[in-house]
Amino acid sequence: MSDKDAVGTGTDLKGAVEPAAVEESSRSGRFRHRLRNIGALVASIAAIGAVVSGLTGYWSAWKVISNDFFKRDSPSRTVSLITKGPTVAVLPAGNPTKTAALESITDVLAQQLVSSLGKFSLLKVVPRATAANFLNDRDPAEAARASGVDYLVMGEVRPLGEGARVNIHVADLRSRAEVWSAFSDISAEGIKTEMDAYEVGDVSASQISGAIDGAEYKKFQNKPVDELSPYECIIQARMAGALGSQTATLRALACSEQLTTKEPNNAMAWAARSAVINSQRQFGYGLTRDLVVHVEKRLYLNDEMIRAAARAVELAPDDAVVRRYFAQAIGAKCQLDLYRQEAEKALALNPNDPVALGFLGLGFAFMGDWDKGSALAEKAIRLAGPSASYNWWYAPAKRHWWRGEYQQALEDFRHAYIDGFWLSHLDQAYTLPFLNRLDDAKAQVTKLLKLRPDFTIREADAYYRMYCFSPEYIEKMNLALRQAGLPE
Repeated sequence: MSDKDAVGTGTDLKGAVEPAAVEESSRSGRFRHRLRNIGALVASIAAIGAVVSGLTGYWSAWKVISNDFFKRDSPSRTVSLITKGPTVAVLPAGNPTKTAALESITDVLAQQLVSSLGKFSLLKVVPRATAANFLNDRDPAEAARASGVDYLVMGEVRPLGEGARVNIHVADLRSRAEVWSAFSDISAEGIKTEMDAYEVGDVSASQISGAIDGAEYKKFQNKPVDELSPYECIIQARMAGALGSQTATLRALACSEQLTTKEPNNAMAWAARSAVINSQRQFGYGLTRDLVVHVEKRLYLNDEMIRAAARAVELAPDDAVVRRYFAQAIGAKCQLDLYRQEAEKALALNPNDPVALGFLGLGFAFMGDWDKGSALAEKAIRLAGPSASYNWWYAPAKRHWWRGEYQQALEDFRHAYIDGFWLSHLDQAYTLPFLNRLDDAKAQVTKLLKLRPDFTIREADAYYRMYCFSPEYIEKMNLALRQAGLPE
Protein backbone atom coordinates (compact mmCIF):
# COMPACT_ATOMS: atom_id res chain seq x y z
CA MET A 1 0.00 0.00 0.00
CA SER A 2 1.37 3.43 -0.94
CA ASP A 3 1.79 6.30 1.52
CA LYS A 4 -1.11 8.07 -0.17
CA ASP A 5 -3.35 5.03 0.23
CA ALA A 6 -2.39 4.69 3.89
CA VAL A 7 -3.27 8.28 4.65
CA GLY A 8 -6.48 8.08 2.68
CA THR A 9 -7.92 5.35 4.88
CA GLY A 10 -8.83 7.76 7.68
CA THR A 11 -7.70 10.54 9.95
CA ASP A 12 -6.67 8.29 12.85
CA LEU A 13 -2.95 7.76 12.35
CA LYS A 14 -2.36 5.62 15.41
CA GLY A 15 -2.38 2.45 13.34
CA ALA A 16 -0.61 3.80 10.27
CA VAL A 17 2.88 2.84 11.39
CA GLU A 18 3.30 1.11 14.72
CA PRO A 19 6.61 1.67 16.50
CA ALA A 20 8.75 -1.32 17.35
CA ALA A 21 8.39 -2.60 20.86
CA VAL A 22 10.61 -0.71 23.22
CA GLU A 23 11.24 -1.79 26.78
CA GLU A 24 9.24 0.39 29.14
CA SER A 25 11.05 2.22 31.90
CA SER A 26 9.57 4.38 34.61
CA ARG A 27 10.16 8.12 34.50
CA SER A 28 12.89 9.31 36.80
CA GLY A 29 11.84 10.78 40.14
CA ARG A 30 12.90 14.07 41.60
CA PHE A 31 16.55 15.02 41.86
CA ARG A 32 18.12 13.43 44.92
CA HIS A 33 21.72 14.52 44.41
CA ARG A 34 23.27 11.08 43.97
CA LEU A 35 26.44 10.38 42.01
CA ARG A 36 26.17 7.73 39.32
CA ASN A 37 28.93 5.24 38.66
CA ILE A 38 28.86 5.51 34.88
CA GLY A 39 32.16 3.67 34.56
CA ALA A 40 30.67 0.57 36.19
CA LEU A 41 27.70 0.73 33.85
CA VAL A 42 29.94 0.89 30.80
CA ALA A 43 31.92 -2.12 32.00
CA SER A 44 28.76 -4.13 32.64
CA ILE A 45 27.47 -3.69 29.07
CA ALA A 46 30.64 -4.84 27.33
CA ALA A 47 30.24 -8.17 25.57
CA ILE A 48 32.72 -9.82 23.23
CA GLY A 49 30.15 -10.59 20.56
CA ALA A 50 28.85 -7.01 20.47
CA VAL A 51 32.35 -5.62 20.19
CA VAL A 52 33.32 -7.94 17.34
CA SER A 53 30.13 -7.28 15.40
CA GLY A 54 30.63 -3.53 15.68
CA LEU A 55 34.27 -3.40 14.57
CA THR A 56 33.61 -3.23 10.84
CA GLY A 57 31.42 -0.16 11.14
CA TYR A 58 33.72 1.37 13.73
CA TRP A 59 36.82 1.25 11.54
CA SER A 60 34.94 2.33 8.44
CA ALA A 61 33.85 5.50 10.24
CA TRP A 62 37.28 5.94 11.80
CA LYS A 63 39.16 6.14 8.48
CA VAL A 64 38.21 9.76 7.85
CA ILE A 65 39.77 10.64 11.19
CA SER A 66 42.92 8.54 11.35
CA ASN A 67 44.03 9.19 7.78
CA ASP A 68 43.98 12.96 8.14
CA PHE A 69 45.13 13.53 11.71
CA PHE A 70 46.26 10.71 13.93
CA LYS A 71 48.95 9.63 11.44
CA ARG A 72 49.94 13.09 10.42
CA ASP A 73 52.05 14.52 13.20
CA SER A 74 54.90 13.13 15.23
CA PRO A 75 54.59 13.38 19.05
CA SER A 76 57.06 16.27 19.06
CA ARG A 77 54.68 18.34 16.92
CA THR A 78 51.48 17.69 18.83
CA VAL A 79 52.10 19.60 22.04
CA SER A 80 48.77 21.16 22.84
CA LEU A 81 48.46 24.88 23.38
CA ILE A 82 46.16 25.78 26.24
CA THR A 83 44.15 28.95 25.80
CA LYS A 84 43.09 30.36 29.14
CA GLY A 85 40.35 32.84 29.86
CA PRO A 86 39.29 34.58 33.08
CA THR A 87 40.64 33.78 36.52
CA VAL A 88 38.18 32.29 39.01
CA ALA A 89 38.56 31.99 42.78
CA VAL A 90 36.34 30.02 45.15
CA LEU A 91 36.10 31.37 48.69
CA PRO A 92 35.73 28.81 51.50
CA ALA A 93 32.03 28.13 51.99
CA GLY A 94 30.43 29.80 54.97
CA ASN A 95 28.52 28.25 57.85
CA PRO A 96 26.78 31.35 59.30
CA THR A 97 24.87 29.44 62.00
CA LYS A 98 28.04 27.66 63.17
CA THR A 99 26.21 24.33 62.97
CA ALA A 100 28.78 21.65 63.74
CA ALA A 101 27.09 19.03 61.55
CA LEU A 102 27.53 21.29 58.51
CA GLU A 103 31.26 21.91 58.84
CA SER A 104 32.28 18.92 56.75
CA ILE A 105 29.71 19.84 54.09
CA THR A 106 31.13 23.33 53.68
CA ASP A 107 34.63 21.95 53.25
CA VAL A 108 33.56 19.31 50.70
CA LEU A 109 31.53 21.89 48.78
CA ALA A 110 34.42 24.32 48.35
CA GLN A 111 36.83 21.51 47.52
CA GLN A 112 34.53 20.09 44.86
CA LEU A 113 33.80 23.48 43.31
CA VAL A 114 37.53 24.09 42.85
CA SER A 115 38.13 20.57 41.52
CA SER A 116 35.18 20.63 39.13
CA LEU A 117 35.85 24.14 37.82
CA GLY A 118 39.36 22.92 37.05
CA LYS A 119 37.86 20.48 34.52
CA PHE A 120 36.88 23.44 32.33
CA SER A 121 40.21 24.07 30.69
CA LEU A 122 39.46 27.64 29.57
CA LEU A 123 39.27 28.83 33.17
CA LYS A 124 42.23 29.70 35.38
CA VAL A 125 41.26 28.47 38.84
CA VAL A 126 43.00 29.92 41.89
CA PRO A 127 44.29 27.28 44.39
CA ARG A 128 42.18 26.85 47.52
CA ALA A 129 44.90 28.04 49.85
CA THR A 130 45.34 31.28 47.90
CA ALA A 131 41.59 31.91 47.83
CA ALA A 132 41.35 31.28 51.57
CA ASN A 133 43.84 34.11 52.16
CA PHE A 134 41.36 36.60 50.69
CA LEU A 135 39.19 36.09 53.78
CA ASN A 136 41.89 37.72 55.89
CA ASP A 137 41.17 41.04 54.20
CA ARG A 138 38.43 43.38 55.36
CA ASP A 139 36.97 43.18 51.84
CA PRO A 140 37.64 39.70 50.38
CA ALA A 141 36.18 40.63 47.01
CA GLU A 142 38.46 43.65 46.69
CA ALA A 143 41.45 41.57 47.79
CA ALA A 144 40.64 39.00 45.11
CA ARG A 145 40.20 41.67 42.44
CA ALA A 146 43.52 43.27 43.37
CA SER A 147 45.15 39.85 42.94
CA GLY A 148 43.88 39.55 39.39
CA VAL A 149 40.77 37.46 40.02
CA ASP A 150 37.98 38.11 37.51
CA TYR A 151 35.17 36.01 38.98
CA LEU A 152 34.60 35.19 42.63
CA VAL A 153 32.51 32.20 43.72
CA MET A 154 30.94 32.46 47.17
CA GLY A 155 28.77 29.95 48.97
CA GLU A 156 27.21 29.20 52.31
CA VAL A 157 25.38 26.29 53.93
CA ARG A 158 22.45 26.81 56.31
CA PRO A 159 20.25 24.33 58.20
CA LEU A 160 16.93 23.49 56.54
CA GLY A 161 14.78 21.15 58.63
CA GLU A 162 16.85 18.04 59.15
CA GLY A 163 18.86 18.83 56.05
CA ALA A 164 20.58 21.90 54.68
CA ARG A 165 20.34 24.50 51.94
CA VAL A 166 23.39 25.46 49.87
CA ASN A 167 23.45 28.96 48.38
CA ILE A 168 26.09 29.81 45.78
CA HIS A 169 26.58 32.99 43.77
CA VAL A 170 29.20 34.31 41.38
CA ALA A 171 30.33 37.92 41.05
CA ASP A 172 32.14 39.54 38.14
CA LEU A 173 34.75 41.56 40.01
CA ARG A 174 35.41 43.81 37.04
CA SER A 175 31.83 44.95 36.54
CA ARG A 176 30.84 44.25 40.18
CA ALA A 177 27.73 42.48 38.90
CA GLU A 178 26.35 39.14 40.01
CA VAL A 179 26.36 36.79 37.01
CA TRP A 180 24.90 33.62 38.54
CA SER A 181 23.25 32.34 41.70
CA ALA A 182 21.45 29.18 42.72
CA PHE A 183 20.51 27.10 45.72
CA SER A 184 20.36 23.35 46.28
CA ASP A 185 18.87 21.37 49.12
CA ILE A 186 20.69 18.54 50.87
CA SER A 187 18.87 15.82 52.76
CA ALA A 188 19.72 14.66 56.27
CA GLU A 189 21.15 11.49 54.77
CA GLY A 190 23.15 13.61 52.35
CA ILE A 191 24.75 15.45 55.25
CA LYS A 192 25.85 12.17 56.77
CA THR A 193 27.32 10.73 53.60
CA GLU A 194 28.58 14.04 52.13
CA MET A 195 27.73 12.68 48.67
CA ASP A 196 25.17 15.42 47.99
CA ALA A 197 27.82 18.08 48.50
CA TYR A 198 30.05 16.46 45.88
CA GLU A 199 27.25 16.45 43.33
CA VAL A 200 26.19 20.01 44.13
CA GLY A 201 29.79 21.06 43.53
CA ASP A 202 29.95 19.22 40.20
CA VAL A 203 26.67 20.57 38.89
CA SER A 204 27.25 24.11 40.12
CA ALA A 205 30.68 24.20 38.47
CA SER A 206 29.15 23.32 35.11
CA GLN A 207 26.52 26.02 35.45
CA ILE A 208 29.11 28.55 36.63
CA SER A 209 31.30 27.81 33.62
CA GLY A 210 28.35 28.38 31.31
CA ALA A 211 27.39 31.61 33.08
CA ILE A 212 30.94 32.92 32.76
CA ASP A 213 30.96 32.05 29.04
CA GLY A 214 27.77 34.06 28.63
CA ALA A 215 29.04 37.01 30.65
CA GLU A 216 32.29 37.10 28.70
CA TYR A 217 30.51 36.83 25.36
CA LYS A 218 28.43 39.93 26.08
CA LYS A 219 31.63 41.95 26.43
CA PHE A 220 32.93 41.26 22.94
CA GLN A 221 29.89 40.21 20.87
CA ASN A 222 30.18 43.32 18.69
CA LYS A 223 33.96 43.35 18.48
CA PRO A 224 35.42 43.01 14.94
CA VAL A 225 36.31 39.40 14.15
CA ASP A 226 39.95 40.25 13.36
CA GLU A 227 40.33 41.75 16.83
CA LEU A 228 39.05 38.73 18.78
CA SER A 229 41.61 37.09 21.05
CA PRO A 230 42.00 33.29 20.90
CA TYR A 231 39.89 32.96 24.04
CA GLU A 232 37.21 35.29 22.69
CA CYS A 233 37.07 33.37 19.40
CA ILE A 234 36.61 30.07 21.22
CA ILE A 235 33.76 31.49 23.31
CA GLN A 236 32.25 33.02 20.16
CA ALA A 237 32.19 29.55 18.58
CA ARG A 238 30.82 27.85 21.69
CA MET A 239 28.06 30.42 22.07
CA ALA A 240 27.08 30.36 18.39
CA GLY A 241 25.34 27.00 18.70
CA ALA A 242 23.50 28.01 21.86
CA LEU A 243 22.31 31.26 20.31
CA GLY A 244 21.21 29.70 17.02
CA SER A 245 22.06 32.99 15.33
CA GLN A 246 23.34 33.32 11.79
CA THR A 247 25.40 36.39 12.68
CA ALA A 248 27.04 34.65 15.65
CA THR A 249 27.72 31.52 13.59
CA LEU A 250 29.33 33.39 10.70
CA ARG A 251 31.55 35.35 13.09
CA ALA A 252 32.57 32.09 14.76
CA LEU A 253 33.29 30.38 11.44
CA ALA A 254 35.56 33.23 10.37
CA CYS A 255 37.52 33.56 13.59
CA SER A 256 37.84 29.81 14.22
CA GLU A 257 39.31 29.31 10.75
CA GLN A 258 41.85 32.05 11.48
CA LEU A 259 42.65 30.64 14.91
CA THR A 260 43.17 27.01 13.87
CA THR A 261 45.48 28.23 11.09
CA LYS A 262 47.45 30.43 13.46
CA GLU A 263 47.48 27.94 16.37
CA PRO A 264 47.20 24.44 14.83
CA ASN A 265 47.97 22.77 18.15
CA ASN A 266 45.26 24.57 20.12
CA ALA A 267 42.92 21.76 21.16
CA MET A 268 40.05 23.96 22.26
CA ALA A 269 40.22 25.98 19.05
CA TRP A 270 39.68 22.79 17.04
CA ALA A 271 36.87 21.67 19.33
CA ALA A 272 35.17 25.05 18.96
CA ARG A 273 35.67 24.89 15.20
CA SER A 274 33.90 21.53 15.13
CA ALA A 275 31.02 22.90 17.17
CA VAL A 276 30.44 25.86 14.89
CA ILE A 277 30.62 23.71 11.74
CA ASN A 278 27.93 21.58 13.36
CA SER A 279 25.74 24.70 13.70
CA GLN A 280 26.28 25.49 10.03
CA ARG A 281 25.45 21.89 9.13
CA GLN A 282 22.21 22.06 11.09
CA PHE A 283 20.89 25.38 9.79
CA GLY A 284 22.83 26.16 6.62
CA TYR A 285 24.11 29.54 7.82
CA GLY A 286 26.39 31.23 5.30
CA LEU A 287 25.72 28.68 2.56
CA THR A 288 24.06 29.10 -0.83
CA ARG A 289 20.28 29.10 -1.09
CA ASP A 290 20.34 25.63 -2.60
CA LEU A 291 22.29 24.24 0.36
CA VAL A 292 20.01 25.98 2.84
CA VAL A 293 16.89 24.50 1.24
CA HIS A 294 18.32 20.99 0.73
CA VAL A 295 19.71 19.44 3.90
CA GLU A 296 21.32 16.45 2.17
CA LYS A 297 23.49 18.71 0.04
CA ARG A 298 25.33 20.10 3.05
CA LEU A 299 26.21 16.76 4.63
CA TYR A 300 29.70 17.16 3.17
CA LEU A 301 30.27 19.20 6.34
CA ASN A 302 30.12 15.98 8.40
CA ASP A 303 33.70 15.02 7.57
CA GLU A 304 35.02 18.54 8.16
CA MET A 305 33.29 18.61 11.55
CA ILE A 306 34.71 15.21 12.52
CA ARG A 307 38.23 16.12 11.37
CA ALA A 308 38.24 19.25 13.53
CA ALA A 309 36.98 17.33 16.56
CA ALA A 310 39.50 14.54 15.94
CA ARG A 311 42.34 17.03 15.92
CA ALA A 312 41.10 18.41 19.25
CA VAL A 313 40.88 15.01 20.90
CA GLU A 314 44.30 14.05 19.57
CA LEU A 315 45.76 17.10 21.31
CA ALA A 316 43.73 16.89 24.54
CA PRO A 317 42.32 13.36 24.96
CA ASP A 318 41.56 13.83 28.66
CA ASP A 319 39.67 17.11 28.38
CA ALA A 320 35.97 16.55 29.13
CA VAL A 321 34.70 19.32 26.86
CA VAL A 322 36.90 18.25 23.95
CA ARG A 323 35.70 14.66 24.36
CA ARG A 324 32.07 15.81 24.32
CA TYR A 325 32.50 17.74 21.08
CA PHE A 326 34.25 14.73 19.56
CA ALA A 327 31.42 12.39 20.55
CA GLN A 328 28.85 14.80 19.13
CA ALA A 329 30.77 15.01 15.86
CA ILE A 330 31.10 11.22 15.62
CA GLY A 331 27.32 11.05 16.00
CA ALA A 332 27.03 12.32 12.42
CA LYS A 333 28.08 8.84 11.28
CA CYS A 334 24.81 7.42 12.72
CA GLN A 335 26.64 4.35 14.08
CA LEU A 336 25.32 3.76 17.58
CA ASP A 337 28.12 1.44 18.76
CA LEU A 338 30.80 3.90 17.68
CA TYR A 339 28.92 6.81 19.21
CA ARG A 340 28.37 4.92 22.45
CA GLN A 341 32.11 4.32 22.89
CA GLU A 342 32.97 7.98 22.45
CA ALA A 343 30.03 9.36 24.44
CA GLU A 344 30.84 7.14 27.40
CA LYS A 345 34.42 8.42 27.42
CA ALA A 346 33.15 11.99 27.59
CA LEU A 347 30.63 11.22 30.33
CA ALA A 348 33.22 9.38 32.42
CA LEU A 349 35.39 12.51 32.52
CA ASN A 350 32.58 14.70 33.90
CA PRO A 351 29.56 12.53 34.79
CA ASN A 352 27.45 15.30 36.31
CA ASP A 353 27.91 18.00 33.68
CA PRO A 354 24.34 18.82 32.55
CA VAL A 355 25.53 20.11 29.17
CA ALA A 356 27.30 16.85 28.37
CA LEU A 357 24.40 14.78 29.68
CA GLY A 358 21.83 16.78 27.73
CA PHE A 359 23.46 16.90 24.32
CA LEU A 360 24.94 13.42 24.42
CA GLY A 361 21.55 12.14 25.54
CA LEU A 362 20.04 13.55 22.36
CA GLY A 363 22.48 11.52 20.28
CA PHE A 364 21.58 8.27 22.03
CA ALA A 365 17.86 8.96 21.67
CA PHE A 366 17.93 9.96 18.03
CA MET A 367 19.95 6.87 17.11
CA GLY A 368 17.30 4.67 18.69
CA ASP A 369 18.50 4.10 22.27
CA TRP A 370 15.48 5.98 23.59
CA ASP A 371 15.78 4.84 27.19
CA LYS A 372 19.45 5.74 27.57
CA GLY A 373 19.08 9.03 25.75
CA SER A 374 15.98 10.14 27.61
CA ALA A 375 17.46 9.19 30.97
CA LEU A 376 20.57 11.30 30.31
CA ALA A 377 18.55 14.26 29.00
CA GLU A 378 16.09 14.15 31.89
CA LYS A 379 18.97 14.02 34.37
CA ALA A 380 20.47 17.07 32.65
CA ILE A 381 17.16 18.92 32.93
CA ARG A 382 16.89 18.12 36.63
CA LEU A 383 20.47 19.11 37.37
CA ALA A 384 20.45 22.33 35.33
CA GLY A 385 17.08 23.53 36.61
CA PRO A 386 16.08 26.87 35.07
CA SER A 387 19.26 26.99 32.97
CA ALA A 388 18.40 23.74 31.14
CA SER A 389 18.53 24.02 27.35
CA TYR A 390 15.22 23.69 25.50
CA ASN A 391 16.98 21.20 23.19
CA TRP A 392 17.21 18.57 25.90
CA TRP A 393 13.43 18.17 25.99
CA TYR A 394 13.54 16.70 22.48
CA ALA A 395 14.78 13.34 23.80
CA PRO A 396 11.87 12.57 26.17
CA ALA A 397 9.34 14.28 23.86
CA LYS A 398 10.25 12.20 20.82
CA ARG A 399 10.53 9.06 22.93
CA HIS A 400 6.93 9.53 24.12
CA TRP A 401 5.82 10.27 20.56
CA TRP A 402 7.47 7.12 19.21
CA ARG A 403 5.78 5.05 21.88
CA GLY A 404 2.37 6.49 21.09
CA GLU A 405 2.19 8.60 24.26
CA TYR A 406 1.12 11.65 22.30
CA GLN A 407 -0.27 13.85 25.05
CA GLN A 408 2.91 13.51 27.09
CA ALA A 409 4.95 14.11 23.93
CA LEU A 410 3.04 17.32 23.26
CA GLU A 411 3.62 18.54 26.82
CA ASP A 412 7.36 17.90 26.52
CA PHE A 413 7.50 19.54 23.09
CA ARG A 414 5.97 22.63 24.68
CA HIS A 415 8.93 22.86 27.03
CA ALA A 416 11.09 23.19 23.90
CA TYR A 417 8.67 25.47 22.05
CA ILE A 418 9.97 28.74 20.60
CA ASP A 419 7.34 30.59 18.59
CA GLY A 420 9.75 31.97 15.98
CA PHE A 421 11.64 28.69 15.49
CA TRP A 422 10.45 26.59 12.55
CA LEU A 423 11.36 23.26 14.20
CA SER A 424 9.00 23.94 17.10
CA HIS A 425 6.10 24.23 14.66
CA LEU A 426 7.18 21.11 12.79
CA ASP A 427 7.26 19.01 15.97
CA GLN A 428 3.76 20.08 16.94
CA ALA A 429 2.47 19.63 13.38
CA TYR A 430 3.29 15.92 13.37
CA THR A 431 2.11 15.35 16.96
CA LEU A 432 -1.30 17.05 16.99
CA PRO A 433 -2.91 14.79 14.33
CA PHE A 434 -2.53 11.83 16.67
CA LEU A 435 -4.63 13.72 19.22
CA ASN A 436 -7.35 14.32 16.60
CA ARG A 437 -6.45 18.02 16.49
CA LEU A 438 -5.98 18.44 12.75
CA ASP A 439 -7.00 22.11 12.72
CA ASP A 440 -4.31 22.90 15.29
CA ALA A 441 -1.78 20.87 13.30
CA LYS A 442 -2.62 22.79 10.13
CA ALA A 443 -2.21 26.07 12.03
CA GLN A 444 1.30 24.97 13.02
CA VAL A 445 2.08 24.19 9.37
CA THR A 446 0.92 27.68 8.42
CA LYS A 447 3.31 29.19 10.98
CA LEU A 448 6.12 26.91 9.77
CA LEU A 449 5.66 27.98 6.14
CA LYS A 450 5.72 31.65 7.07
CA LEU A 451 9.19 31.06 8.51
CA ARG A 452 10.34 28.57 5.85
CA PRO A 453 8.20 29.10 2.69
CA ASP A 454 10.02 26.37 0.74
CA PHE A 455 9.79 23.74 3.48
CA THR A 456 8.35 20.39 2.43
CA ILE A 457 7.86 16.86 3.69
CA ARG A 458 10.93 15.91 1.67
CA GLU A 459 12.98 18.45 3.60
CA ALA A 460 11.58 17.27 6.94
CA ASP A 461 12.51 13.73 5.92
CA ALA A 462 16.09 14.78 5.06
CA TYR A 463 16.47 16.82 8.25
CA TYR A 464 15.53 13.91 10.48
CA ARG A 465 17.76 11.52 8.53
CA MET A 466 20.65 13.89 9.19
CA TYR A 467 20.00 13.34 12.89
CA CYS A 468 20.00 9.56 12.49
CA PHE A 469 16.31 8.88 13.14
CA SER A 470 15.13 5.48 11.94
CA PRO A 471 13.23 5.15 8.65
CA GLU A 472 10.21 3.93 10.64
CA TYR A 473 10.15 7.07 12.79
CA ILE A 474 10.47 9.29 9.73
CA GLU A 475 7.76 7.50 7.76
CA LYS A 476 5.34 7.78 10.67
CA MET A 477 6.16 11.48 10.96
CA ASN A 478 5.66 12.03 7.23
CA LEU A 479 2.20 10.45 7.33
CA ALA A 480 1.17 12.89 10.04
CA LEU A 481 2.64 15.85 8.18
CA ARG A 482 0.59 14.95 5.10
CA GLN A 483 -2.52 14.98 7.25
CA ALA A 484 -1.47 18.40 8.58
CA GLY A 485 -1.15 19.75 5.04
CA LEU A 486 2.61 20.20 4.64
CA PRO A 487 3.46 20.14 0.91
CA GLU A 488 5.32 17.16 -0.51
